[in-house]
Amino acid sequence: MEWSQKRRILYALVFVGMIVVAASYPVYHALNPIPTCFDHKQNGDEAGMDCGGSCVLYCANQVKAPHVVWAKAFLTAPGRYDLGAYVENPNSYAGVKEAPYILRMLDRSGQVLVEDTGTTEIPPAGTFLLFAGNLSTSDTPDKVEVVFGGGTPLSWVKAQAVPLSIVTKNQSLINTDTKPRFDVTLLNTDLVNDVGHTTIGAIIYDALRHPVAISQTFVNNIPKGEEQDIFFTWPSRFSKRPNGGICTTPVDTMLVFDRSGSMDVGKKKPPEPLTTAKNAAIAYIEAADLIDKVGLVSFATTASEPIDHELSLNHESVKNMTMSISIATSSIQQTNLGDALKAAAVEFESPRHAKDAKRVIVALTDGDANRPLDPVNPKNTAYASEYAASQADASRVLGVEIYTIGLGKNISEKFLRDRIATDPAHYFSALTAKDLQGIYKKIAEAVCKEEGFITEIVTTPRAVFEN
Repeated sequence: MEWSQKRRILYALVFVGMIVVAASYPVYHALNPIPTCFDHKQNGDEAGMDCGGSCVLYCANQVKAPHVVWAKAFLTAPGRYDLGAYVENPNSYAGVKEAPYILRMLDRSGQVLVEDTGTTEIPPAGTFLLFAGNLSTSDTPDKVEVVFGGGTPLSWVKAQAVPLSIVTKNQSLINTDTKPRFDVTLLNTDLVNDVGHTTIGAIIYDALRHPVAISQTFVNNIPKGEEQDIFFTWPSRFSKRPNGGICTTPVDTMLVFDRSGSMDVGKKKPPEPLTTAKNAAIAYIEAADLIDKVGLVSFATTASEPIDHELSLNHESVKNMTMSISIATSSIQQTNLGDALKAAAVEFESPRHAKDAKRVIVALTDGDANRPLDPVNPKNTAYASEYAASQADASRVLGVEIYTIGLGKNISEKFLRDRIATDPAHYFSALTAKDLQGIYKKIAEAVCKEEGFITEIVTTPRAVFEN
């Protein structure tokens, strides 16, 4: 075969090879595509399917869930609550652009009383406040829970936090015992850029850093280098004590009230000292904080059954029941302090008692215990007093603090002070009914220590998310 012919054959083979290579290239790439973050496969440098590595999306095992520092229902009026949750993102370089969430208020049995839904941005390494205002329920909430995602995993993407240019100054909290108001000045420290729409949250804490109130507002624009004044208000006082402050824990109080025949001296209309004593007891109820429950059990020959009022946050209802206490005229009304103390202790064991609340009994009587009678020896005059003392001892074992008030001169102060009251400092002597008003107020101030308030402003964090 001549060389020219061989050369033609060689050229033809090269040409055919090039055609084959060109034709097979699309087929090869169709069978072996370039890895991407959207091909529903784990390939390339991915740590999971379409996540991790160079992908913007993080894999679920690469991030930590948001940490709910606290979530709480704040009573603002009877049956009305603000819900709040303070949340932090422990991930330094991961965030969520739009995270669905549910704020749920639950009763003690775990049933949902009310819930609020929304979406929020979760910035990296930041804290933020979830807020739902003025929600209504007739039941007593036990806890608040936060659910992120609504059943769908959150989409965590690469992000970087942006330093906030807003700082606060001139914070002022006033009128804590009437209608609280919190004034704040916001300063945009950025001298080049305005600050656009921003969410501003306010949290009020007691001295132990327990949140007692929250609120939220918005500012549309703060020009570069300029200030803007904002304020938050609440419809009810944080504390009903004259010096402000709030108890470190809620207080559940059972008022034990004497309605024996001796509470009607001289057959006056209205009866005295009963009427003045009822007005004084109401002063204690009015001094209770919004989160404090109050109940009532009155007694004469027997304790009221059922009790006059169960433990409740509805202080107005307890006040009405206190005013309705009357002395039975069908028979001589004796003094059964023991059964009244027992009934109060039983109420503390009911589901109405807040599990974290302090237990307090405030017992008023104007006579020595003379009922019930000794079932073995009815002539045993010491039985009723010993019975009352045993009921007081049983209450103290349960952690109940007992304050006693002896009204009048014909009273065994030693018995009330040393056998019924928690200690001598828990006993008060009222020579006349007029003394009771000040005594009930003193007890209201003594059941917990006054605390100051700590304020915090939570500003919407800024973040830059990778696409």
